[in-house]
Amino acid sequence: MTMRTKLLLLFTLFTIATTVTTFAQTVVEAKDLAEAGQFEKARALYNEILQKDPENLAAIIGQAYNYSWAKKYSEAREQFELALTIDPSNADALVGNGYNLAWSKQYTAAKSSFQKLGNLNPGSIEARKGLAYVSLWEGNSVAAMKYFEELILEDSKQIEYYIALAQAYLLDHQIRKARIALRSALLIEPDNRIAEDLLQRTYGLAAPVELDIWSGYSGIGDMGKFSLRMVQLTAQVSNNLWMYLKYDNSLSMDLASLVRTNQDAQAFSIGAVTPIGKRYVSRVEYGARFLPENVVQHIFSTEQVYFPSDKFSLKLGGFLGISDSLNTEYLVYGSVRVPLSSTYAIEPYYFFSRVEGAPRAENRFMLNNQFRNKKGYELNLGAILGMSGLPAEVEDKMLYGGYITAVLPFSRTVWGLGSFRWERGPIDELFALSIGAKLRLER
Repeated sequence: MTMRTKLLLLFTLFTIATTVTTFAQTVVEAKDLAEAGQFEKARALYNEILQKDPENLAAIIGQAYNYSWAKKYSEAREQFELALTIDPSNADALVGNGYNLAWSKQYTAAKSSFQKLGNLNPGSIEARKGLAYVSLWEGNSVAAMKYFEELILEDSKQIEYYIALAQAYLLDHQIRKARIALRSALLIEPDNRIAEDLLQRTYGLAAPVELDIWSGYSGIGDMGKFSLRMVQLTAQVSNNLWMYLKYDNSLSMDLASLVRTNQDAQAFSIGAVTPIGKRYVSRVEYGARFLPENVVQHIFSTEQVYFPSDKFSLKLGGFLGISDSLNTEYLVYGSVRVPLSSTYAIEPYYFFSRVEGAPRAENRFMLNNQFRNKKGYELNLGAILGMSGLPAEVEDKMLYGGYITAVLPFSRTVWGLGSFRWERGPIDELFALSIGAKLRLER
């Protein structure tokens, strides 16, 4: 081999090594940008590499992760599939593909990707962890609990396992076990904000047994009265069913009994609340209202709540009052809750009702502003505007008003409750002030 040939060979090897090193450095730079959330800059760097080396596996997989983190799940899937075409057993591609499919809610396909990884690498932690998260996200709490409990037994220092296990317990309405898991996580990392925030939120969830007691004063025109307003006992009878018994003497505070004009309108009822899947909560109630002159009214009410996403909720409800001595009364309402920040949400309502003694239906709008912090302290400020059901000859049918309600979780077992409401109608002015307490018995 001549000296010239040797020099040429050395130069070629040096050029190849330099190119490979440059590509590797660029891949690392692109990955750092993607992890920092600078997805467009990362995409440009990955494209630069792939234009020169279309089968650069590290760049293809990196681009796939970059798309997935940017929530461009279809583009990410194309890149992961390309990577798996080049190397069907690549662990990084199988893991990324699995999570990308899960984030786009393709849970069955996501499981297949993690199962393939597990078959190729028996006992793979990443495969079992992926299956655990997919089970959690698709709402299979039993499978998720099993996976994360096994992972904790193998590695008891991984705080993410405890947090995910707590989420699975909460999905199954096992609040006490969720708190134990979260406290275990905080023993490992006392400053972990995710675990602490989730633990605090558990204290705002319904306890297995709750007792609500309200009393207050209401006045209409020149008349006023102080009384016990409401007593409700709620108990969790199964993982997905709460039932309650209620005594209601809320007088004119109840939209469906505004017409009572400060009369006693005591009611006794029984109700049930149950979640249906991850997106629905249903409430139904039946009772009897006892009115003056021995009039008994059968009352039926319901409320259905739908959560199209983790942020928004839609609500539809109604009330029906039936009696042999009175015309049928009814109320229907709907609302949408829109969170504008982590502590503030607005919820506009529309009510349509027909009550005894009113010749026309009543329409009213209400805008609720809810402020709630992570510890469960809650303040609601609302405004009311509507048209009463007075006869056509009454020119001014306008009604308006406002209200304030508060929930004050003083401790895990005792919460304070408060409410003030003022309303001005065509004939009378209403105000009502109530205070109450919620007693919570946790297992």
